[in-house]
Amino acid sequence: MKKITPDYTPVDLSRWARKEHFEVFQSFAQSTFNQTVQLDITALLKHIKQVGWKFYPTIIFLISKIVNSHSEFRMAMKNDELVIWDEVYPSYTVFHNETETFSCIWSQYDGNIHHFQNVYSEDTARYGNNLAYWPKGESPENIFFVSGIPWVSFTSFDINVANMKNFFSPMFTLGKYYHQDGKVLLPLAVQVHHSVCDGFHVARLINELQALCDDIEHL
Repeated sequence: MKKITPDYTPVDLSRWARKEHFEVFQSFAQSTFNQTVQLDITALLKHIKQVGWKFYPTIIFLISKIVNSHSEFRMAMKNDELVIWDEVYPSYTVFHNETETFSCIWSQYDGNIHHFQNVYSEDTARYGNNLAYWPKGESPENIFFVSGIPWVSFTSFDINVANMKNFFSPMFTLGKYYHQDGKVLLPLAVQVHHSVCDGFHVARLINELQALCDDIEHL
C-alpha cells in the first residue's frame, strides 16, 4: 500500500498559550495521565440497532470526530518541531480467537459516518483474518489509538508507555458495556500526554463525545 504523507502545521511556540506548560512537561515532568468514565450509550445503541450499524466502528467514528475537532489531540513531534496534523486516523485492534492475539488496523477518516462504516467494513474484511500485528502495513504517522476489552468492565484503566517522551497520540480503551439503572454504560479510558493537553481538554472531549452519543440520529 502506498505510504501516506500527512499534512501538518508547525506550532508557533511564541504565540501558543501553553508554551510554558509544554516546556515544563518536556523538561522535568514528563508524564501522561489517564481518565476513565462510564459513557452513557443507551441512545447510541438504540439508534445503531435501528439503522443496522455495528457498534465498534460507530464508536470509533465518534471518537475520531471529536479528536479531529481539537488540535491538542493531533499533535506530534516532526523533525524536532511541534506540529499539528491536519487530520488523524484511528488505529484500532481486532482480536483473533484462534491465537488469542490481536492486530492493529488503521482506517481513513473523512468526517462522514456512512463512508466510515464502509471503509471499516472493507478494511476488516480484507485484513481482519490476517494474524500479523500490522496486516495493512505499518500505520501512517498521523494516527491515534483505540482498543477494546469487551470481556470485562472496569472503573479504572492505565497504559504504561515506555520511553513516553514525545508520544503525544491519545489512546482510548473501551470496556464491556453493562446495564445499570435503566441505562447502558460503556467504560472508556482516555490516556494523553500532559505536554500537549490538560484535564480541561480531556473533560471537553468526554462531554462532547457524550453529547454525540445522546444525539447520534442528528449527526
